[in-house]
Amino acid sequence: MKIKNWVLIVCLLCFITEVMKAQVYSFENKKVPKEWSIDGGKLEVSRLKYKEGKQSLKVVWDKNAIVRFTGKESLDAASRSVNGGITAWIYNKVPVTEYMYFSFADESGAEVCRLPFRMDFKGWRCVWAKFREDMLMKPGTIITSCAMIMPENVETGTIYLDYVEFTPTVSWQKMSDAQYKVNQKDYSLIHDFIGYRNTFPDLSDVIVRDENRKGVETIKNRLMKWYLGDQSADNHPMVEIRKRGERDFIKKGLKAAEKVQIRYDADGVAMGEGLFPLYFSKAGVTNVATFPDINKYILLPLALDYRKNKSENSLKKALYIYDWFHDQGWADGSGMGTLCFEKLRSAGYFHSLFLLKDNLSEAQLNRELKALKWFTMFGACYQKPEHAGEVADNLRALALPKLIYALSLTDLTEQQAAMTAFSSYMNNALDFGPGFFGTIKADYSGYHHRGPYNSAYYPHALYAASLVAYLLHDTPYALSESSLTHLKQALLTFRFFSANLNIPSGTVGRFPRGQQVLQELLPAFAYVAQSFPETDTELTAAFKRLVRKNPDVVKSFMAEVNSDLTYTNSVGEAEAMIKLLQMDIEEESAPEGSLFMPYSGLLVVKNKDYHINVKGFSKYIWDYESSVSENLYGRYLSYGQIEYFHFGKNTHSFYPANQAFDWNYLSGTTSIVLPVTELGAKKNKHRNFSDETFLCGVSTTGQRSMFSMRLHDLKYDDSFRANKSVFVIDDIILCLGSDIRNGDKQHKTVTTLFQSPVKQKVKMEKRKTGVLLNDHSGMLYAMKDCDPVVQKNDSFTIAYIDHDVAPDRAGYQYYVVTNGDKQLAAHLLSENTPIQILRQDDKAHIVRVKDRDITYGAVFNKDQTFDSLLVKRVNIPLSYIIESEDKDKMKVFFSEPDMRRVSRTSMDGLSEEDVIEEERAIETELVLNGMYDVYSPVTPLKVQYEDGNTLVRVLTIRGNNYMFNLRKKSL
Repeated sequence: MKIKNWVLIVCLLCFITEVMKAQVYSFENKKVPKEWSIDGGKLEVSRLKYKEGKQSLKVVWDKNAIVRFTGKESLDAASRSVNGGITAWIYNKVPVTEYMYFSFADESGAEVCRLPFRMDFKGWRCVWAKFREDMLMKPGTIITSCAMIMPENVETGTIYLDYVEFTPTVSWQKMSDAQYKVNQKDYSLIHDFIGYRNTFPDLSDVIVRDENRKGVETIKNRLMKWYLGDQSADNHPMVEIRKRGERDFIKKGLKAAEKVQIRYDADGVAMGEGLFPLYFSKAGVTNVATFPDINKYILLPLALDYRKNKSENSLKKALYIYDWFHDQGWADGSGMGTLCFEKLRSAGYFHSLFLLKDNLSEAQLNRELKALKWFTMFGACYQKPEHAGEVADNLRALALPKLIYALSLTDLTEQQAAMTAFSSYMNNALDFGPGFFGTIKADYSGYHHRGPYNSAYYPHALYAASLVAYLLHDTPYALSESSLTHLKQALLTFRFFSANLNIPSGTVGRFPRGQQVLQELLPAFAYVAQSFPETDTELTAAFKRLVRKNPDVVKSFMAEVNSDLTYTNSVGEAEAMIKLLQMDIEEESAPEGSLFMPYSGLLVVKNKDYHINVKGFSKYIWDYESSVSENLYGRYLSYGQIEYFHFGKNTHSFYPANQAFDWNYLSGTTSIVLPVTELGAKKNKHRNFSDETFLCGVSTTGQRSMFSMRLHDLKYDDSFRANKSVFVIDDIILCLGSDIRNGDKQHKTVTTLFQSPVKQKVKMEKRKTGVLLNDHSGMLYAMKDCDPVVQKNDSFTIAYIDHDVAPDRAGYQYYVVTNGDKQLAAHLLSENTPIQILRQDDKAHIVRVKDRDITYGAVFNKDQTFDSLLVKRVNIPLSYIIESEDKDKMKVFFSEPDMRRVSRTSMDGLSEEDVIEEERAIETELVLNGMYDVYSPVTPLKVQYEDGNTLVRVLTIRGNNYMFNLRKKSL
């Protein structure tokens, strides 16, 4: 007990020490704190300007004045930390083209580092800077004092200081802005706002033509109709639902806006409470207002109320908010510490500005246009891209605001240059990104955080890009045919890998409960379909089926109107959907077939009755994403999970919302069963890569397909390895595992068959030839030489194969009969089984389907020779499926998975250069037993004959699937 008390006391002392170290100066007392003084001016506590609380430190300075701070304790702690530095808010009354300097000194009084801070602004600005990284202070230096040296060429001035902190932890998200510079080298996560700000178009060759002016007016009118509607479908129920949702959105916004009081001082400067960005140091702060609070709930409802209901009060309040924002630091060149989140959560500002731009004074409009260029990073459009693609965040949050900036320019020459640049930017953004870069990949996977991410980010980016395509179509600024094709195929692929509206659980990122996504993209189908010269029939047919099949979800979608990350729920959106629904085009049949997506590590197999997907991770695809509160137990989501949806019975295999769901047992996975405390996500232990390149899949023209991976856990237990394969043979799924091993002697390793809700009966039938076991969907599991474990809790029945603790080269073999045919399952276990397992070891997994003459192979070792098989040898690990058409003719489908680019152990280790490294092609060679004529309608081939063998060489890249035909040579 004494030890526990001492531990408690030590922890309490540490907490108190940290609070003292993180002291924030907010100047809420009547007197100036004793640590603060001035040489050459006056300090006083003031209520005229403030950021936090109700007061700040007013500094009236003379030329060469020095404001001194001598709080040794906080300076000492901050200077000892590698991430230590200063954060502060500064209000300047009169802009001057001079610098103020933050100067930091040691005990001897010698300056050890300094930060120049440019004073050419009016209003609030923020600084986040580190002593070592940004001011180049030497490690080991102890700071004892800070001096703020005022401009030497200006007679006098006034600033206000608030929320000043000398902190051990300045955020890594800090950024340079127009006032100061930080030492930022990697712009892959925090963008080069200053670089974009300082990029301008070359206007010397711009010729404004009438067709360009008309094109801009067409786009403006389309966008305004998108916001307000064109009354083309006023009586349609879907439009009525949307209008009701919009009215509620406006009503709530007006209620929230009641707390905003229009106030200006004698100089015409907007007065109001302090506004903070979304992300800021929250030490000692409660109940502060943020820019996103106003953006999300107030600004757009005010703008819509004015445009739809002619409310002058709403207009006046919106115009006041723009002035208030500007004074609070929402301005051109103002970084507010970081804009990492502000650029993402400002839809209300961007959209309201387009609706109200004609009501702004010339000075206000010019001011806000500069702010728009800054916050949207529009300067990127004027730069020549170094590579294709774009970050999903920049598309979903900023594509439309970029267009709004270009449309709002008043100089026609500048406007044409901006529109041309924007169109080029979008075409590049919608091209396939290299390496780990986003957003659209060559297989139409969607990337965010350097991996497949279908629950958010990517679908939002697709929506935004689709809306841009719709707005620009049939004008001089229309997106290219290639961009439209990429959008079309991305949407159709999204609909294929979705089970009705639900995305695969292995691609949810950190949002496992957010699988129902596809309904959010229904408007995108309408936008892109109507952006082609003729309405696209494939997109229309898919759209109609999805809308008809999901009426309740569509109604709920129509009723939702909000403005946060983006604003999409306009009346014009609903009208575009109605227009497509009324097209004389038949809806599609339910998609069937198979697809392997190498950039997602995902195999999808589906027909009208069920949908199955299999997910892995590798050297190039991370395992899962979590946060301190999200997806805490998702470690095994990509450990070969076989997720299924049975449409007829409305059942599925993944239940993340159920508190009793055991995340150790995800169907199909091979996992180490851990206590919840150990399974839970650890800080910075997510988005992990393996060192294995073998994550491979092959899909044929039907449902016949395969998935194979070499599992190696580098992060949690690097002794954990397994080879896993899934072979889909029409209504049969064969699952093979081999070489399962790890050194964990405390926890068992299992391969999970299923985890079924307990209310559904699970029956196990033991036969002489093996075991039959059904899950709650009616799928039948058949095992030979294996006695599965079945255990129940109050909510679920779990079935698994137990490999014991610390397995050494364990394996498994089981079948899943998807249609529940017990006779077929029994046949698979009999001596006359139609499926022959030829190899199941560390060299290969190879299976032959005798009655259909199909061979499936996953070759892990390129040095292995298979003398009795058609594919005798390969020069690189790969997977293949060989289908015989008759005695002398065959089709060979294959894929080699290595991307041949750099990787790291986790996403956090990837540098900017790593992220954009291109995939490299290789000449893949398959040595075939026998002499064959080889031909392919699409794949370039090199064929050579040697010692009675046929050598086929194909240039392969990106894990793509390839196919060639064989015909046995006549002797």
